[in-house]
Amino acid sequence: MITGTIILGTIIWLYALSVLHRAHLDAIHFWVGSVGLFIILAFVCRAYFVWLLSALVTEVTGWWGHLTGIYTSSYLHNLISIKNNHGLVLLFVDYECSGIIETLAYLSLLWFYPFYRGMAKVKWTVLGVGWIFIANVFRLSLIATILYYTGNGSFFWVHTVFGRILFYVMVIGLYYHVFTRSQLGQAGHQQFQMREETNG
Repeated sequence: MITGTIILGTIIWLYALSVLHRAHLDAIHFWVGSVGLFIILAFVCRAYFVWLLSALVTEVTGWWGHLTGIYTSSYLHNLISIKNNHGLVLLFVDYECSGIIETLAYLSLLWFYPFYRGMAKVKWTVLGVGWIFIANVFRLSLIATILYYTGNGSFFWVHTVFGRILFYVMVIGLYYHVFTRSQLGQAGHQQFQMREETNG
């Protein structure tokens, strides 16, 4: 349930954005907008959308397990079950494993990123959310596959270390392509125009 604190915080956030916009403080507007939107979305999505995303991630991750027979999944319980000669390993796809935090961080930055407008933001919203979802499914599928062969003893290294590094490398690649590369391209285009004006 959306509380009065969230509503009040949203009103204050919107007012601060309007003040920063009128003052043409673009950099501060970007950071206040991105951080504020992330906090608001985190509260709202935790209440309404985390279970849905966790169920969807669990279901799609289960396709590989069903195809190979390595593990099974239950989207109703957000659970991946890996049974082998070493015993039974259970993966619970919770708030942290759902990818919701990374998705919201990406969207919060993108929607206030000044280098994209209109349909470009829509395009990168769809592509970015899809990429993060696929990266998370790939991570969980690979973790479950490795655990099937290695057993519960390697759970910490496979899930907490290897899985997270793999996932964040894929997400950082998205960030570089969407944010850094576009900014470098814009800077290069501006330098080209300056040279053309100087030569002209």
